[in-house]
Amino acid sequence: MNRHTAVLARPGTWVALVAVAALIFSGAVALAMFRPGVGAPTGALASPTLPAVAQASPTGSGRPSAGPGTPSPQVTPTPEPTQPSTDKVGPRHSVDPERLKDYVWPLHNAWITSKFGPRNFGQFLVIDGVGYHDGLDIATHCGDQVYAAHDGRVLVADRTFDKFIGYRGHPEDIYNRLQRLGRVNALAIAVVIDDGNGYRSLYMHLAEATVEPGQYVRAGDQIGKEGMTGAATGCHLHYSLIRMDGEWQDVLPRLNKYGYPLLIREHVDPLDVLPWGDQYAPKRLRDQIYPPSPTPTPASPPPPTTSPSPTPTGSPGTTPTASPSAHPG
Repeated sequence: MNRHTAVLARPGTWVALVAVAALIFSGAVALAMFRPGVGAPTGALASPTLPAVAQASPTGSGRPSAGPGTPSPQVTPTPEPTQPSTDKVGPRHSVDPERLKDYVWPLHNAWITSKFGPRNFGQFLVIDGVGYHDGLDIATHCGDQVYAAHDGRVLVADRTFDKFIGYRGHPEDIYNRLQRLGRVNALAIAVVIDDGNGYRSLYMHLAEATVEPGQYVRAGDQIGKEGMTGAATGCHLHYSLIRMDGEWQDVLPRLNKYGYPLLIREHVDPLDVLPWGDQYAPKRLRDQIYPPSPTPTPASPPPPTTSPSPTPTGSPGTTPTASPSAHPG
């Protein structure tokens, strides 16, 4: 028996070896149970499972947050309310011309020289197959002030106004053609104002415009001076009122060769809108609203009184001549 066999033969040695082996085995098991990434040990050493506690979400919905490893549900954020626009926005659908308010006369105490309606010269629109004058012509004297008929924003104040009056097509061709020919001055000077109610006002044939694009004007503000620029035979103002969300109207076909598109937004009769009883309305219209008082006719003087002539009894100064009597013979 060598010394190693003698040591193993002792009873205490076996007890010690068993104890060491048990200790090593217990350590190996403990290390295996507590490796990173592996859940907590089961049995007496496992910590009790806590009940889930609802967590407030960042949106304040009060829903419990998802546990680890569970994908969060896709939350659709509540859209913020749209801020109202600060721009002057017109109504989505304009009212009929008869219901428009707050218009004033663009020329004071003028004469009406041509109305909106059928005409055998200077036609522009075709309505029901008939050539129409598309606005109201009024006149006073060259250089008189022209006023805004309604509150609004100035869109243009020169000869390129066709781009702002509701054509369907390319109205810039009108100006471009005349520019190539060197005849831009053949076009009228005009002001177009967006009245803020679905309508635009056109003031044509001005001697000059006294406003600028983008300028906001009030009804009655001066915007230009009466003139005869463009196709005009004398100083006057051509005033058109255009319903920008109205029906399409036909443009006189022969104008197409000059660059005019064939369709334009609805032109309405300004006399349906401008106030006839206004102090600056043409007198003939104002008199229909407020008839002038009749001038009293002075009473005729009574005829002179004459004394009756006496009845004559005979001619004075004459002696009656006795007729001869017949005597019996």
